[in-house]
Amino acid sequence: MGLGAWFSGLWNKFIGLFNDFMKEVFTQATQIVIGQFKDLASKVVADLEGKDMSSADKRIEAFNLIKTQAEAQGKVLSSSLINLLIELAVQRLKNASV
Repeated sequence: MGLGAWFSGLWNKFIGLFNDFMKEVFTQATQIVIGQFKDLASKVVADLEGKDMSSADKRIEAFNLIKTQAEAQGKVLSSSLINLLIELAVQRLKNASV
């Protein structure tokens, strides 16, 4: 095995380990953020449940309220994470009413 192939193999192993590490870090960070904002999302969704608005309008309003509250706390949440929080809150509300 040549020196170039050895370095290439070592580099590929490093990249693989780094990718695994980053996936774990992002998974844990996402779980922490969900934990921090799940109560807020549940409250927002519950407050909007009885409003005379379409489901789409309620989702937009919930998105904007959660985003605004997160920014007020100095957090910037991705759109996908806010939508996940809303979906989890909706499911929690549906399960609580069954």
